[in-house]
Amino acid sequence: MTAEFLWINIPLMALAFVLWVGIPLWLVLRHPDEKPRETRAVPAYLSRRVVRETGATAPPSAEEVRELVLSGNR
Repeated sequence: MTAEFLWINIPLMALAFVLWVGIPLWLVLRHPDEKPRETRAVPAYLSRRVVRETGATAPPSAEEVRELVLSGNR
């Protein structure tokens, strides 16, 4: 009885694993991000540097950090 139960569950476990892995993988491969959104996150080390160099009291925006980095003041 126990062996029969084991042999019945092995294909069911294999099916469950294939579905668990296969469905998300299929969704990612079928619908890839062709145009991912631009992130506006600012790394903390750049944020602290902008605050220190500009004397600002609030965290800087992504545009302020970008201007500082692109201006050559690294």
